[in-house]
Amino acid sequence: MPVHVLAGHLVIVTAPLTALLALLYAWRPAVRRGLRLPLVAAGVLNLAAALWAEQAGSALYEELTATARRAGRQLPPTVLSHAHQGDALAVSCFVLAVTVLVVVRRALAPGRERGTGAIVASGVLSAAVIAVWIFTATTLVQALQAVWSHHTLWQG
Repeated sequence: MPVHVLAGHLVIVTAPLTALLALLYAWRPAVRRGLRLPLVAAGVLNLAAALWAEQAGSALYEELTATARRAGRQLPPTVLSHAHQGDALAVSCFVLAVTVLVVVRRALAPGRERGTGAIVASGVLSAAVIAVWIFTATTLVQALQAVWSHHTLWQG
């Protein structure tokens, strides 16, 4: 089994969970003190997993391209689509991790006064969460299509 499969599964689990923790942290001030360190740890772990999956995916893509070329074939377009979606997911995981690190230290640090800055920070964190959820879903769909695109049983 390619390493990308393991790394990809890890991201598909950690990305939405990290995003959920971030959303709770953004909009539930009462839980911030208890969620601060778990959220930072989840954000860093998710980013590391996303970068690992992207690197392993690039290596797998190059290997599949070379194998297809030697066989006189081309990869299905869904494989390239999945690669692009994976890149977008890695970027959104990076944005989420950086946003988490900034807001837990500054605008949404436990004990800080609520105000316009906290609302704006919560909105920015929520936007990063939505991006991670969207790119996680689209990357997963593209992965499934890429895996099954060469099976004639599933083609119409």
